[in-house]
Amino acid sequence: MASWGVVSMVDEPGPLVAAFVGHHLALGAAEVHVCLDRPNPEARDLLAGVPGAVLHEDGEDDWRFRGFGRRPENINARQKYHASRILARTRLDWLLHCDCDEYLQPSGDAIAALLDRVPQAANWVQVPVAERVEIRGRPMADIFGGAFRLPWDAFETEGAQVYDDRVRALLTLGLCGHVVGKAIARSGRGLFLGVHAGLSHYPSARRDLYVIRGGGLRLMHFDGLTRLHYTLKMLRYGLAEAFNSPAAHGDARWAQIHALCPEEHGGAQTLYDAAKTISEAQAQALIARKLLRGWAPGIAGRAAEVLPRPPDLSAAAFDRALIAREGRLFDLIRRRMGFDPATLAAN
Repeated sequence: MASWGVVSMVDEPGPLVAAFVGHHLALGAAEVHVCLDRPNPEARDLLAGVPGAVLHEDGEDDWRFRGFGRRPENINARQKYHASRILARTRLDWLLHCDCDEYLQPSGDAIAALLDRVPQAANWVQVPVAERVEIRGRPMADIFGGAFRLPWDAFETEGAQVYDDRVRALLTLGLCGHVVGKAIARSGRGLFLGVHAGLSHYPSARRDLYVIRGGGLRLMHFDGLTRLHYTLKMLRYGLAEAFNSPAAHGDARWAQIHALCPEEHGGAQTLYDAAKTISEAQAQALIARKLLRGWAPGIAGRAAEVLPRPPDLSAAAFDRALIAREGRLFDLIRRRMGFDPATLAAN
């Protein structure tokens, strides 16, 4: 059976990091490499002694991989650096590169068995994405509740049958996050790992051509675990130096960011409702088009199988952890934008 693992650069509250690691270890990952973008004592405490959980401090190798010599300033560049460095040295057969809000979901067989069926000529698998959406009026047991919508190829021509003009402007192929998925790559073939793809050359974004799509795998993307988490993500983008740089994000993501920057008249509330929730009627319309899945991913239970002290994964507990971790960001938002994002926290 193929051996496989996961690598992720993270800057999230400890409970989310622990759930991410526990979920993938319970699915059969031999190792989950967590590259901390800044110190995270809570994550270290929750994962202490967990077999297969490998935590890396920022710059632990003095940025020597491929002679880089310094910390990359760009977040995406740091992600590529960490993922490629771990891929180059791993003894596992396969390595998935994804974010801490993305969770691998196999269809049917174990992940190792699915990877064994990948043709030998293929160097990597493009794992397609399914994006979590909240169905209004349906309670969610924890931060991983909801349903999952799939990319909609006919969205440009048919999306008006389900969404109004404002919502359509926030979506790409029916999703508000990325639509291309993430890469799981074979080791030992001189490949590098970018943010979304296997790369044949490190300094460039030239994708390796020997790829298959799917392979029986799907990546569940939460793109904001709570209303507060999603809003902070958009505000952080808006406060970045690359604000209004077309290359930084696609049109739909920019529309989400601009809806909050500057935040006014309850924009955070209405943006989340538009981008991240759907009505029952919309859910039925997507189901009829085979674009919505009601998976029960069981992430909390799966993580509890391997974590000695499973964290509280309720929305209220997660938001408390987020507020505790992001104090400086909250202060910056209050000063520059004149509102307190903590008012969006779940009770």
